[in-house]
Amino acid sequence: VLAQFGFQIKSNHFPFALNRMLELTLIYGVCEESCAALAIISFVTCGIHGDWNGSSRTGEIALLLLERLQANEYACFVITMVNFAKSWTEPLRLTMKQLFFSYEIGMQTGAIHDAMISACGYCYNSFFSGVDLLTLEKDIRRFRVQMSEYKQITSLHQLTPLAQTVLNLIGHSENPIELTGEFMTQSEFIEKSNQPFVVQTLIFCSWLAYLFGEYEIASSAISSRNEVEKNSIKKIEMHGMVPFIDCLVYLASSVKRKQNNSASELSEKLEEMKKLVSYSPRNNQHRMLLIEAEVAYLKNDFDVAMEKYDAAIIAAELIGYRHEQAVCNEKAGDFFMSQGNMIRATSHYSCAIDLYRQWGAQAKVDHLCKHVPL
Repeated sequence: VLAQFGFQIKSNHFPFALNRMLELTLIYGVCEESCAALAIISFVTCGIHGDWNGSSRTGEIALLLLERLQANEYACFVITMVNFAKSWTEPLRLTMKQLFFSYEIGMQTGAIHDAMISACGYCYNSFFSGVDLLTLEKDIRRFRVQMSEYKQITSLHQLTPLAQTVLNLIGHSENPIELTGEFMTQSEFIEKSNQPFVVQTLIFCSWLAYLFGEYEIASSAISSRNEVEKNSIKKIEMHGMVPFIDCLVYLASSVKRKQNNSASELSEKLEEMKKLVSYSPRNNQHRMLLIEAEVAYLKNDFDVAMEKYDAAIIAAELIGYRHEQAVCNEKAGDFFMSQGNMIRATSHYSCAIDLYRQWGAQAKVDHLCKHVPL
């Protein structure tokens, strides 16, 4: 338990918990609890600044022990933690299915707490892999009912910012960039929640603000998040989505101001994205290409920008991330409109609107139809 939650807070017990789990296994031998210990180590050692290879090897050993020892009591927990780690390197659609499988095991075996954690992971991976928002809304509502019935308050709180984000994108909120509506009031949630939930809320705030063209608000949310996370041992990175959002916000703000006032922050995030592409190209290649297109646009290297926008759109389509394919098309539309090429701009904007509509983001469809020339 110390290891599972200690990485999110500043705690001197965190290294002790990791070492103690391994020490007990080495001294007394392998037991059912060993697979759970290895799974949590796999989870906490992954990430942008973590050990991807070590995390992967540890996770595979945890799954092997789970099968050999028939440690059914820990099945849900182990599969969940290992697939949280795998989400960094494998397509999110694959780990999403495993997380739902883990949820079903937890409900069948009575491991309700672990099942609800799996449900949260399933919903987050569904969102970031571009699953239809109306389908995701139904899943979220079902899981929220179960979380309430079983009094799984932590999981319920963790799911809340995502749930409201989905509603905002669908169009069930008066202000799409503020997480206030059926499931939460943004200011109250931030005031009353602990650090991880505040960080998650600010991540979604920055993403929504970016999508709806409010770049200063997005930048402010990022600054607030950085301040909240200043003393954290390990930051919440959402399998690489956070540096992607940060890069896009920094670049969009710079393009709008026609100057790069965030050079140091952008440089750091670009290095993180390069690491992500090296370990998980399928999840991140199109993201890096879009970032490179925006960098080229900022530098007035228009030929490179055109090439990168086209490549990003194709790469996003290949992996099936239609929501991010929509973003690539929208940004390409912005670029061509700035160059006075209205034919290509209109073509990309039309594709973006169609893809946002397929995703179920009607609020974004309405926003784009209102703000671009078609």
